[in-house]
Amino acid sequence: MCVVAVFTASLGIALAGVATVLLFGQWLSSLLTGREREPARAYAQARRQRQYRRDRDGELRVWNDGKGTIIDM
Repeated sequence: MCVVAVFTASLGIALAGVATVLLFGQWLSSLLTGREREPARAYAQARRQRQYRRDRDGELRVWNDGKGTIIDM
């Protein structure tokens, strides 16, 4: 029973050590590359609604680009 407790504690300490080393490396890398701590903000802008176009035959075009279905009128 005592062996299991020691083993579990050693695993916990090892994981904490690995996390500490990784976080320190990330911090040091950000200092050396000069990156800001806070990422740059991206402001949303409303786009004008484009007028829908029909293809040459006047038909609607519908396709899926992998992110969702697109209906081009």
